[in-house]
Amino acid sequence: MRYGSVCSGIEAASVAWRPLGWRCAFVSEVEPFASEVLKHRLPRVPNLGDFTKIEKGGYDGDIDLLVGGTPCQSFSTGGKRGGIADPRGNLAIEFVRLAERTDARWVVWENVPAVLAINGGRDFAAFLSELVGWDVKVPDDGWGNSGVVTNAPGRFGVSWRVLDARYTRVSAFPRAVPQRRRRVILVGCRDRWQSAAEVLLGGELCGGDACPSREAGVRAAADAGECASGECFPIDMMNIEGRTKCLKTKCYDEAGTAMYTLRSSHVNAVCTPCQLRRLLPVESERLMGFSDGWTDIPWKGKAHAPDGFRHRVCGNSMCVNVMRWIGERISAVAAGKEFEDYGREVSRRGDGAAAHFAQGGGG
Repeated sequence: MRYGSVCSGIEAASVAWRPLGWRCAFVSEVEPFASEVLKHRLPRVPNLGDFTKIEKGGYDGDIDLLVGGTPCQSFSTGGKRGGIADPRGNLAIEFVRLAERTDARWVVWENVPAVLAINGGRDFAAFLSELVGWDVKVPDDGWGNSGVVTNAPGRFGVSWRVLDARYTRVSAFPRAVPQRRRRVILVGCRDRWQSAAEVLLGGELCGGDACPSREAGVRAAADAGECASGECFPIDMMNIEGRTKCLKTKCYDEAGTAMYTLRSSHVNAVCTPCQLRRLLPVESERLMGFSDGWTDIPWKGKAHAPDGFRHRVCGNSMCVNVMRWIGERISAVAAGKEFEDYGREVSRRGDGAAAHFAQGGGG
């Protein structure tokens, strides 16, 4: 599978898909520090910058898949909620237009769950309409946590599903990551809505509400960093009034719970019996599924980048384990496989029938 990545950030997709043998044809990122991380970690992959200006002849060869997590600020409950009328929100529509220009067979798109509800669900309907090639209406009961839309000829059949990173497990991340991070994942396949549905909804319901079982004594939140005491409490420190001197702290005393969602504009911390401290950059990397030091690069003549820059790009990223889960399932579907419990691949039945779809939404 050869893919192009837009709004690439620090490129969770490439970290997740490299073990699958997939090749990245290009990345597209404009933020200076994230771009420098890409240059340092993926030196042979061209960064094409503003993805709205990418044309089919602007990169080497063809791509099979286009992936991107377009900006969420215009959809997020913490933003101004301008939706696709906001230039940042309209990049979701530009993503579809690029998919058409590149003739990609597959698309993978990520955003915050609030995108399903903003403007009464009509913005998500407009996005779907661009993908599938016909005028999609908002269902009477809203979009829910998962769904499928069929396609007009030559366009993308799509499925979407809300996944929580802390429950999305693959062999490389058997206990997922200890972070509460719910995101809408949309998969599209040109002319094959059934394939898109199999990727996200076929087989088991990994990513659902039920918390996976853990062995006694396993400390999920502590997996992000060692705590000498054996206890580690996640903290979400939010600048409630918009001024750093009015920083408020919400502290929870439930040991072993997952860290609250990492964001570029918030400060997360951990509390042990000995101290309350902010997360280390390496802990933010681990909470997103990256290897230690992925964002630790030379910056402006210094050997190491500032901690704040490293936290910010981690908070803006996709989770590596979620992208690996998606990649594995696209590979299987493209190879004619179907799924049983927990993503185990089996040969397609002799009658060629599609896999059984899950009966509910994830997350």
